[in-house]
Amino acid sequence: MAIPATITRTTADKFIGEVWSDGVLDAVEFAALIQTRCTREYEGVIKKGGDTVHVPRLSNLTTGVKAAGVDVSFEAITETEQTLTIATHEYAAFKLESIVQVQSNYDLMAKYQKKLGYALARGREVTLAGLISGLAAGQTLGTLGVELVADDFNAAWLLLAQAGLLESSPDPGSDFTLLLSPNAYAGILKTDVFINSDYNGDSSGKAITRAQVGSIYGANVFMSNLTKVNGVGHDCALFHRSCFALAVQNEVPVKAMYIIESLADAVVAHNIYGTTTLSYPPETPGGGAAVANRGVWLKTV
Repeated sequence: MAIPATITRTTADKFIGEVWSDGVLDAVEFAALIQTRCTREYEGVIKKGGDTVHVPRLSNLTTGVKAAGVDVSFEAITETEQTLTIATHEYAAFKLESIVQVQSNYDLMAKYQKKLGYALARGREVTLAGLISGLAAGQTLGTLGVELVADDFNAAWLLLAQAGLLESSPDPGSDFTLLLSPNAYAGILKTDVFINSDYNGDSSGKAITRAQVGSIYGANVFMSNLTKVNGVGHDCALFHRSCFALAVQNEVPVKAMYIIESLADAVVAHNIYGTTTLSYPPETPGGGAAVANRGVWLKTV
C-alpha cells in the first residue's frame, strides 16, 4: 500500500518562521578584587602628569653605648627608593558599521559600550594578579596543583606576623586580604577547621549551607576567577593593603567618532596606569636591602 504524501517540516520549511529573543547572552564579568584591596595612595600625585612616582625609604637608626669621654658616633644611612612607573597604556575598542546599526534588532552601540569599562578593569586586575609571584623568596608557601591545608594558612599568618604587621593585634583586620581561586576556595570548604562551628564559633552554618567562609585567621577571604593561572595551579595570596600599589593616571575616557570612509562609528576607551610590588626597609637598624614581605604567595590549585 502506498504511503500518502505528508506535509512535513522539510516540505513546509518556507512557511516556518524563526524568532530572535529580545535578550542577549552577556559574557560573564568577573569581579576585579585586587585593585580594591591594594593601596591607591600614590595615584593623586600623577594625575597632572609625569611617568614615575618616587617614594623614598626610611631605615631605622642604630643605637650605641656612650663611653665616658668619648663622643657619640653619628649615623648616615644611604637610603634607597621605591619607584612606581606609569607605563601601561591599555585600550578596548570597536567599530560598528552604520548598516548594522540600522538593520540590527539590538542597540549594539549601547551594549558594547557597556563592555568597555569591564575590559579595562579586567586588564588592570590581571596585571595586579601577575605581581603575586614576584613576592620575596621567603614569602612563598604551598605547591602548584595541590590544595592548601590548614597549616599553610597558619604559616602564612606567621610570615606576616614576623614582618611586623600583626603586633598591634593578632587579628589582621580589614586591610588584609586572602585571595583564592575558585579551586582553592573549594578546597577550604572541605577543611574541617574552617567550616566546623566547633572551631570557628559560627553557629549559622554559612560555610556549608551558603559555601561562605568569611575569614581565616582574621583575614577576609575573597574568591577571584582572575587569579593568575600558573602551570597546573593558580597564584593565590595573603597580603596587606600596602603590599601592592596601583595608580591610574586617567579616568577611562571614552572617545567616539564617525569614520566617513568606513560608514561606521568607532569607539575606544583607554587608561594609563602603573602597578608595583612595594618593598620596605628591614627592621634591622642601620638599613639594608628592601624586601617585599607584606604578602605571601600561596601556590595552589
